[in-house]
Amino acid sequence: MGIIGKIFKAFGFENEEKVKPKKNKTKASFKIKDGKIKSRAEEIDGIPVYYPESFLQVKDFAEILKKGNPLIISIEYCEKDLSERVISYFEGVCFALSASQHEIETGKLFLYLPEGMEIEE
Repeated sequence: MGIIGKIFKAFGFENEEKVKPKKNKTKASFKIKDGKIKSRAEEIDGIPVYYPESFLQVKDFAEILKKGNPLIISIEYCEKDLSERVISYFEGVCFALSASQHEIETGKLFLYLPEGMEIEE
């Protein structure tokens, strides 16, 4: 605080400092029985599951993450080329948005969490 600030304070004009509120980390949890999902689930523990059929849909899925909502992408029914492109695209999206990617089921299910969300273990 400078001299002018001290003078203002002496006269009762206190400087209001802006304080950024801390973001609370929201926790998302999910449970998969026996490590596998046997049918096309619409959501897992409240998080929607998406099944890309073409690469054009991936941008729409990224918009969901951009809006701050978690999502799960299943590449179980995708062709190998499409699944590689989807995962690669989302790695870039996660980097750009400071989001996180978690592999739920090896090579099949991927959980994407926006910045500030974490998995409850």
